[in-house]
Amino acid sequence: MPDPYDWAIRFEQEARGMMVAADYQPLIAYESLGSDAMLSIPTPDHYLPMLYVIATRQLSEAISFPVEGVDGGSISMLTVQVG
Repeated sequence: MPDPYDWAIRFEQEARGMMVAADYQPLIAYESLGSDAMLSIPTPDHYLPMLYVIATRQLSEAISFPVEGVDGGSISMLTVQVG
């Protein structure tokens, strides 16, 4: 299997950081996050469900990532858990 692409790792880390900081607006407007985001999200069908998950978070609730990493060079396996 190929090593993860740099842009895939960068975007996964950036998205994770925004979720931890509860900075959701850039994640909603992901098209404005640059080429790493656009390469990571070629179609929104697998990305949009994540927005629904983080929208349920109350600020007092923890957010965790039980599955992380990039498979096949570009497929982020990041899983988000609220609470």
